[in-house]
Formats: sequence, structure tokens, C-alpha cells
Amino acid sequence: MRPAMHIHDMSVKRIFQDEDPESALEAEIDGNLRGSYPSEDVFKMAEVAELCLREEAVDRPEMRDIVVTLSQIVMSSIEWEASLGGNGQVFSGVFTGR
Repeated sequence: MRPAMHIHDMSVKRIFQDEDPESALEAEIDGNLRGSYPSEDVFKMAEVAELCLREEAVDRPEMRDIVVTLSQIVMSSIEWEASLGGNGQVFSGVFTGR
């Protein structure tokens, strides 16, 4: 029996089937958020989501690999925010639980 596919599953898969997945991903993001996040990290996050949504379990990444990738994304995002002067509210407090 095949599990039910959520609309978000289809959206992520469609993004990576596009000729230009980066542009397809950008088109899915709320326009009010543009410029308030590092786009490379959002793309990496979407790649992780796409891998996790693979139909066959053997094609999905192991949890330890996901944790490493997400940790790298968090660090990259914090560095991105620091490059803006560190006054943003986007990633401040990620490790303090805000």
C-alpha cells in the first residue's frame, strides 16, 4: 500500500523536476520573505526535503547525514546573518531557544 502524498510532497518533487530548480524554488517562497534569508541554504534545505520524500526507503538519506547537513545549514545561516551586521531577527537566538 502506497502512503498518501501530501501537496507539499508534490511541490518539492516538482521543484526538482524543473529545468531550473533554484528558480522554481524561489517562485514557491513567499515574496515578502525574499532577501531575508540565505537562498543557498534554502535550496540545500529543499534538497534535504526532496531526498527525505523519496518513495523507496533505500533512496532516503540516513538520519545522521540529515543532522550533519542541517547543522551545516544552521551554521551557514548564522554566518550569513553575521555578515549583515548581526542585528537581524532572522537567525538570532537559534541556539538560545527563542
